[in-house]
Amino acid sequence: SSRFIADENAIKKNVTRFKMHQFLKLQQRQISQMSEYDPLDLFSGSRERIQKAIKALFATPQNNLRVFLNGSLIYGSLEGDMQGAYLIKAEAFEDYLKSFIHEEDGLRTTNFIHLVGETIFKLGVLERLLEAQKLDKFDIEGVIHAYYDVISQPCKLCRNSGEDKEMGKYNALHSISFDESVKIVKDYLIATTAKDCSLMVSFLPRDDSDRVSAYRTIHLESTQQTFDFKAHFIDLDLKPMKKMEYYYELDQKIVNYYKQMAKVERGPLKAGSIKGYETGIEI
Repeated sequence: SSRFIADENAIKKNVTRFKMHQFLKLQQRQISQMSEYDPLDLFSGSRERIQKAIKALFATPQNNLRVFLNGSLIYGSLEGDMQGAYLIKAEAFEDYLKSFIHEEDGLRTTNFIHLVGETIFKLGVLERLLEAQKLDKFDIEGVIHAYYDVISQPCKLCRNSGEDKEMGKYNALHSISFDESVKIVKDYLIATTAKDCSLMVSFLPRDDSDRVSAYRTIHLESTQQTFDFKAHFIDLDLKPMKKMEYYYELDQKIVNYYKQMAKVERGPLKAGSIKGYETGIEI
């Protein structure tokens, strides 16, 4: 909702960054098929929409979801590999779950997805993560101006556009104090870190004889099983300020390619709508 988003990029206020980035990744062959995952579902606080998000992540995990069993990767892609290695393992996933989900063949994956969704809903930690993500109040299109003031360099964007930085849309950003500029950049980097971290959720089936648990528990009604679980955020190293120009350039690539494809298609884009391409936790 930042007022510093250029008018020609207003689509950013209506389409998620994840969705727009999917089209660019497909064009660059970083992925082999589009994902139907919508982050707005995962962060909605709604049990039904969270389940929908988890199902979509399982359908096309890319590098957004991985499942480990006793420390070994059994579903999802290795770091840097988003070209569909998970598709081979999907067929064997039911067998991997035999010792974990006590259910008939063909039903274990569905029950496991339900377990993950219910756990995410019960945890409530995504609300706190969302608050950190919302520290990005100015969008990179605004923050980049504060960044140039922080590093005491002439604003390249204002210079390239021929706009006097004492006037126009970004006058407010270039007129604030140094401390205020630092806070804008710092908040953006914290938000960017929160947008790119991982949530690791660990499960341990409870034995019927276990009466007291040091962990939180969740009950899977369909199999009458109870699991201990714990969750941690990982990959929380603060993003470096030296990447600010990269973040701006990537943002512009993403939105410009999406606008280009939307113009070609003459309407809103959906997964699978690009002609000529095959389209179809970390926990």
